[in-house]
Amino acid sequence: MVLDMNSLIDLSSMPEWLLIVLIVVTIWKLIWYGFAIYKALEKKHKIWFVVLFLAAFVLNDAGILAIIYLMINREKRAKKKRR
Repeated sequence: MVLDMNSLIDLSSMPEWLLIVLIVVTIWKLIWYGFAIYKALEKKHKIWFVVLFLAAFVLNDAGILAIIYLMINREKRAKKKRR
């Protein structure tokens, strides 16, 4: 299969609102994956680190996998004693 330059998406022909949505979703995804990858490194979860790192660049899931990881591995907050 030969990649033709004319078959690539031309961003100049894309509606402006769609380009803005694409940029916002990309930033949203990078923030969640960055935070999840940082937490996986901090907790020494090697498998999760690899999965999250690969998913950040391969999957287009808007950060859903990162959010799931963070929810599963969140730390329990200490209950404040009531006086």
